[in-house]
Amino acid sequence: MGELVAAVHTATNALQALGRGFDVNFDTRLLYCKGVSGSRVVEIDEEHRRELFLYDDVAVPDVSRDIGCSQEAMERQSSGVCTFPEVRLAVEFVLFL
Repeated sequence: MGELVAAVHTATNALQALGRGFDVNFDTRLLYCKGVSGSRVVEIDEEHRRELFLYDDVAVPDVSRDIGCSQEAMERQSSGVCTFPEVRLAVEFVLFL
């Protein structure tokens, strides 16, 4: 039960930070996002609200309908890793074009 409450709390903090901006030179933690709560750089419909389901058992209440959550499985795409000599050859090729 405690994990569920923590998940909802974290999701609520993240949703409140959406559209507020960060000072990348300083800190990107949600605690330090710019502006006061409710002020956003990106316009979000604050009048029409609903419950947002993150998982089957995790729902965040009172979320703007403009904010969504994809239920698709996340896939990481990896690219090949080059050895140092391969990278060197590629850089030399680009430099001498």
